[in-house]
Amino acid sequence: MTSPELMTRLTRITPDFSTAPQVMAGDMQMARQMGFALILNARPDGEEDEDEQPPSATLKQAAQTAGLAYAYVPIINGAAFSHNALIAAGEAMSDNPGPVLGFCLTGMRSLRLWALASALYRTAEPDALLRVTNDAGLRLDGFTDHLHRLARGEAPLYVADDAAMMI
Repeated sequence: MTSPELMTRLTRITPDFSTAPQVMAGDMQMARQMGFALILNARPDGEEDEDEQPPSATLKQAAQTAGLAYAYVPIINGAAFSHNALIAAGEAMSDNPGPVLGFCLTGMRSLRLWALASALYRTAEPDALLRVTNDAGLRLDGFTDHLHRLARGEAPLYVADDAAMMI
């Protein structure tokens, strides 16, 4: 049985990637039952109190107990997405085939991290990434040039946008 609450909080972008606001330890078993294989946490510890944002170590333990892989790739609110973060996310997705549930405060940092890593690892074409996010009602317009450059193997080695502070 799946968690109706988790289902209402996530946004399915592709069959293999969904994004959500904060995921809690109690959501991990439900995420597994919904078919996810990897939890991608893009939220740094300590943005909120522990009752609203459990530490990554707690979430990792809950994910592993539920049979999920877990990757912690924290992106500070408003900060650039480092090349190392894109590599960490890309490697986690490469090492753990299957649907990914990415999360952060609102879901946008995890969406951007997934899209940028997908472009860097060439698992999806930039225009396809832009199309599926638009179809889901989310916009990556500020990242269009970055997605194309990463897909070509060019700089930038970090990316941010003017709306990053709104994540």
